[in-house]
Amino acid sequence: MARSYRNTNEVKEMLGQEGLYLIDTRDEIEKMLDVMVRFYADDALFIWLCGGKYDEETSRNMLRASLYSMPNAISYADSPEFNAVAAWVPPGNKNLPIIPYLKNGGLDIYKQNGIGIIYRMLSYQGYSSRMHKQITGKGDWYLFSYAVDPELDCFAYSEKLLRPMTGYSWDTGYACYCEVTSDKGIDIMKAAGFQVRDQGRISGSKVNYYGVMV
Repeated sequence: MARSYRNTNEVKEMLGQEGLYLIDTRDEIEKMLDVMVRFYADDALFIWLCGGKYDEETSRNMLRASLYSMPNAISYADSPEFNAVAAWVPPGNKNLPIIPYLKNGGLDIYKQNGIGIIYRMLSYQGYSSRMHKQITGKGDWYLFSYAVDPELDCFAYSEKLLRPMTGYSWDTGYACYCEVTSDKGIDIMKAAGFQVRDQGRISGSKVNYYGVMV
């Protein structure tokens, strides 16, 4: 029978036993962001959100604001070297809270990039939320991010980082869900056991969006 995850200590203990490095401090989150912003440099979603040309600072600000606004998220790396990182949101959590997001840097994104990026972010969030709910009802472990140092083999780390969570979630009665907006991402998720359940295109963009789960 599926359990409610109000306390994530059990999951963190499992990840530690799998040899994964838990990310807890702000300095560690910044190291995580270093990996993420380089990994997403060729991702269609981030290029579109940035207005057609990838901007590392804008992407970092968007990802940072999201991570700091999800207090229950579990973030970890393959090792203290941060070759690969992942962040999961537990079952039962609602959409990204607007007020914390604004306080954690969302307002700065608007000030630095103008109103256009807000429209694009709202379009993306609305579309992704609808597909997520349609596929799983949002009663799942949501993979917010998976990223690997671009100089390394991204497939070599996918199983080490993702399989412990997918196995654990199934053992406790939950599915795992992820959104993908690049061909590379589809291949990585398939290698970790995910399957495409639906696909479409974000309104006002040329971004192909895939909802995948395991």
